[in-house]
Amino acid sequence: MPVKRLIAVMGITLALAACGPRPQVGYPLAKDVQAMVERKPAPTEDILTDPNTSARYNASIEAWGDRISSAAGIVCRNLAAQGMPGINCKK
Repeated sequence: MPVKRLIAVMGITLALAACGPRPQVGYPLAKDVQAMVERKPAPTEDILTDPNTSARYNASIEAWGDRISSAAGIVCRNLAAQGMPGINCKK
């Protein structure tokens, strides 16, 4: 009889363990959150007169936008992995 009791106790313990809280994925990386709020590069007056300066400024704007988009995608996928309802992360 003690063996049956032990098996019953083990079965109940396993069933209760399966009902535990869902593991959390965790916060997104701080660098990704900080990249999402990075300031846009400020233009200078030189971009109006110097084509090279204008080209460098345009490239910096493109890179800034790419960093923000990438970071936002990472944060979005992190929140989706945690089960946030109504979120659709496009790749």
